[in-house]
Amino acid sequence: MFKSFFDPEGPFATAVNRIVTLILLNVLWLLCSVPVFTLGASTTALYTVLLHILAGEESHVTRQFFKAFGENFQRATGIWMILLAAMGIFFFDLYYAGCTGSFWWRLLALLGLQIVAMELTFVFPLLARYENNWRAHMRNAAVLAVTHLPRMLLIWLIWAVPVAGCIWIEEVFYALLGVWLLIGFAGLFYVTALFIKPIFDQMENSEKK
Repeated sequence: MFKSFFDPEGPFATAVNRIVTLILLNVLWLLCSVPVFTLGASTTALYTVLLHILAGEESHVTRQFFKAFGENFQRATGIWMILLAAMGIFFFDLYYAGCTGSFWWRLLALLGLQIVAMELTFVFPLLARYENNWRAHMRNAAVLAVTHLPRMLLIWLIWAVPVAGCIWIEEVFYALLGVWLLIGFAGLFYVTALFIKPIFDQMENSEKK
């Protein structure tokens, strides 16, 4: 029992190594997302590393992260800027609807934000996995969101519980602040990648047939 506990290939060592990797990725993602316009590139780089890890293709994490960051910077930043601008417009519409009491304006704003959220769920994993132009990535992200709606809603729920708790409950925010800074974001992206990778595998297996 103790031999397997200290075995470098055993489950305990593997779990510790995975946690350390996620901590490192969390730090890299936070640092590279500080100028907000780079968040798309840093998220794509994070997904690149995570998808390789889930495929059993682990390598030098830091080197792989920055390599993916540089290779995807232009496309990822362009897509992120489009989505960020759309979010700004729809949040303003939501504010305007609250001021005017317009039900239809509020409905339109919420619909727009949902579309943005659908894109955010899939577009950066697609960028991390496949070579394509930005229009094709955004179109494919929308298709995946619609065709895998239950899985997407489950991903949203996994993110919504801790995020909403931190936003609405001050005690939860302070209790989880250290977790967010240490491993929280990378952990949630890791779980998201766990749900998205089977979709990619299914797509690729279908293409082979």
